Amino acid sequence: MYKPSVKGGVFMTPGYTDKKDFFSFCNLNNRCSRIYAAVFICLLLSAGGLYLRFAWNRYQDIASSESISLAHSIASLLHIEHVSALTGTEKDLQKPEYIMTKLSLQKLVKTNDMIRFAYLMGNRNGSMIFLVDSEEPGTPEYSPPGEVYYEATDTDWLPFKSGSTVLTNAATDRWGRWVSALVPIKNPSTGKIIAVLGIDYPASEWYAGIRGHMIPDIIVVITLLFLFWALFRACGQHSILKELSEKLAFKEALYRSVFEQAPIGIAILNDRNLLSKSEYGEININPMFEQIIGRKNNELTSVKWTDITHHEDLQADLDKFEQFQAGEIESYSIEKRFLRPDGTSIWTNKKVAHLLGFNDKMPVHLCLLEDISVRKAAEEDLKESERSKSVLLSHLPGMAYRCKLDREWTMEYVSDGCLELTGYPPESLLNNKDISYNDLINPEYRGPLWNEWQKVLPVRMALKYEYEIITADGKKKWVLDLAEGNFDKHGKAETIEGIVIDISERKKIEDELRYNINHDRLTGLFNRYYFENLLNREIYEKNTCKMPLVGINLRTIQSLTTAYGFNYTQKLVKIIADELACYCMKNRLLFYTYDNRFLFYIKKYKDKKELLEFTDAVIDKLEHLLSAERVGGGIGIVEIEYEDGLDADKLLKKLLIASEKAISIADKNFYVNFFDKDMEREIIREQEIKLELSCMAADENDGGLFLQYQPILDLKSDRICGFEALARLNSKKLGLVPPLEFIPIAEKTRLIIPVGQKIIVNALLFLNKLNEKGFTSVSVSINVSAIQIMYDNFVENLLDIINKMHVNPENICIEITESAFSAEYEDINRVLGKLRKIGIHVAIDDLGTGYSSLARERELNIDCVKIDKYFIDKLLYIQPCNAITADIISMAHKMGHYVIAEGVEHEKQKQYLLNNGCEKIQGYLVSRPLYEDAAIEILIKQINTNNGYIQLHEGYGDS
Repeated sequence: MYKPSVKGGVFMTPGYTDKKDFFSFCNLNNRCSRIYAAVFICLLLSAGGLYLRFAWNRYQDIASSESISLAHSIASLLHIEHVSALTGTEKDLQKPEYIMTKLSLQKLVKTNDMIRFAYLMGNRNGSMIFLVDSEEPGTPEYSPPGEVYYEATDTDWLPFKSGSTVLTNAATDRWGRWVSALVPIKNPSTGKIIAVLGIDYPASEWYAGIRGHMIPDIIVVITLLFLFWALFRACGQHSILKELSEKLAFKEALYRSVFEQAPIGIAILNDRNLLSKSEYGEININPMFEQIIGRKNNELTSVKWTDITHHEDLQADLDKFEQFQAGEIESYSIEKRFLRPDGTSIWTNKKVAHLLGFNDKMPVHLCLLEDISVRKAAEEDLKESERSKSVLLSHLPGMAYRCKLDREWTMEYVSDGCLELTGYPPESLLNNKDISYNDLINPEYRGPLWNEWQKVLPVRMALKYEYEIITADGKKKWVLDLAEGNFDKHGKAETIEGIVIDISERKKIEDELRYNINHDRLTGLFNRYYFENLLNREIYEKNTCKMPLVGINLRTIQSLTTAYGFNYTQKLVKIIADELACYCMKNRLLFYTYDNRFLFYIKKYKDKKELLEFTDAVIDKLEHLLSAERVGGGIGIVEIEYEDGLDADKLLKKLLIASEKAISIADKNFYVNFFDKDMEREIIREQEIKLELSCMAADENDGGLFLQYQPILDLKSDRICGFEALARLNSKKLGLVPPLEFIPIAEKTRLIIPVGQKIIVNALLFLNKLNEKGFTSVSVSINVSAIQIMYDNFVENLLDIINKMHVNPENICIEITESAFSAEYEDINRVLGKLRKIGIHVAIDDLGTGYSSLARERELNIDCVKIDKYFIDKLLYIQPCNAITADIISMAHKMGHYVIAEGVEHEKQKQYLLNNGCEKIQGYLVSRPLYEDAAIEILIKQINTNNGYIQLHEGYGDS
């Protein structure tokens, strides 16, 4: 190439310097000159033909090289493990490796206009077969896995035999005429060729492309021929030369315009330097190149392109450039990043080629630069999107889908998770090929699912719905459908997109939790929580039928734990539960509401006779199971009255009361007791007594608490020697409440501690009154509960009260029942010992009715034994010689105790006791319990009479 110039309107070429020489050359008229001219033209034509032939071969080599490079690049992108997994059979169609490889080939064909087919070939029994191709199933060009390629030639077999890449000449097969690039794919570990990647270019387009590349060369040759023809033709024609000169000037201007306005960067390079000026001209770097690099022309002359190349891309570019300089490749293209002055980088597609026509003294080359930043960003976004989508779908415990809005839910897209979720491959559901999605839905959910969609679509809401599907193997799975509709511009739903997630495990856990919430873990029976919910449903449904509750209270079984252990008791309860479950029916439910308590909930019974027949059957079963264990229980029955409400807590409380009462009054292993109004009144009364006791404990004036005093007669002197302080409760609402009723309640609620404190203080106040009246030897007995004795610092508190009130401890007697020693014997006995050390007398009350043994009786820290009224009453009906009361008195004396007999009402009893050495008595024979003033008056009158007992008995009995 050379740069033409215009001088004085005459076209000038190297070798001709003035007009005279030029016209001399043009005016050749002799025959010799014509021959030389003809020879020169022939040589010129031959050179042009050779040049075009050379250019054709070169462009064909370039196209072949680029095709082979492209094929190698594609082959390197294929996963060897995916290719190895292909067997060339129909089973490949369901393999993820086949699907991913096919998608890659289809993407290749779509993104490259020149490539028409892409495929993988294999060798099976000497025949060349298709493993996978880029065509859609159902098209004429589609080749299923395993189809034999009968048109295979020796050239096609060459990659399998030699292991080298082959670019075939144009060949014709059943699909057309092609130029193919065949790349062998080898197993890296064994080196064995496992497949051949084929890329087909239509022969017509292949050669058309080469011809397209030839157009500039043809134009150059034709132009040169035309120029020489024009030279000979235009000799002497100044006007024609002038016109040609103007045309050349125009072409130069056009060249400049195209160079400067080209949408790609153009620069001339000398090795690694960019040339801004050279002997060939000044237009060596165009404005687009400056814009892409971010540097001006003068800045580019001071840097090398290696200095402004991103370090991650530099080595790859240098490798290619060295091959280019060494002549191994004619040109190369690479995607790389250039660094801008502001530190940012820009992605470019760089193409480097030799600049034709330059001499070897200055090996410059052409660099074309294309800004591909936008494309790269799009590719990265697409890659990230595809990666995210792939990660999401691969970890999704279900499948993604897109379907039509019809009753069959016709699928247009189904993800690979379909196989694991439903047992069917995705293609089986596409367009209802083998089965529709509606067929997979459990029939009972098909209608509700459709109705749910009709609700959410008009308001453009998303669907969240749970239902069951039936898999290919007949199993049922719970799924969660999360989807929303796709709408056209008119707002009409066209398709539905969403995901179906397998929630079978979650449902299983929910069922287990629901079972555990509603059932007792030991027995497997319904629990109290389920019973309460059932009653709530009865209220909601306004069920007014007759519904009794039958409660079985087996709390006495707990005594077996001490003897045999906890596990033994639990196993026994489980056996009982299994046996009672046999009585369950549709209208008879069994519950385990509390430890060792069962409950039958019965609907629609006739009368109490039917209930008793049922409980008799249950008792027979329980007695058979528990007879060997020698334990029993109580059965309580509560007949529910709908108008009274269905409060589970109150009903269970009534049932417990009825069953506990059944246990308390049972004269055999089991007893049945109906809860009635009287029992309910007893409960209400007990609650009112508890409230009264609470108010009494908090009242400084003692509320309704007061004391009465029953005289104790000394038989030897026949005179009153002391009083027993008896607590009384006068309720404003209930009236007088007997001690046998409110004292146990006080003990059960532990209100006995503050109430007992008040009783002690009032008794000691009475004792002080006696001292003031001069009765310093009269004592007062105070009943004390075991709960009081075991309370912290009982002795210290009592001693503190005694000291503050200045009472003589020897005039105080503390009475405690014999039954109190059945538990915590040693602790109670130790406290009693402390009381005796400070001078207080201690008496055992109700001797003979408790649980103490004779061995322990001797060890007790007591002074007195009080014989229970039970033994005194016997003296009226049996012969004195047969009564054991005398033996009790004798035994007490041998243990060093004095004796007080309680409940003496007849002279015969008194005489017997006197004859057998009993020291003291109390009872109606002496006097009824008295108020303070009456008690003091008795003592005063006793002083003024010789026979105080008769006077007392006759004059001061208090009902």
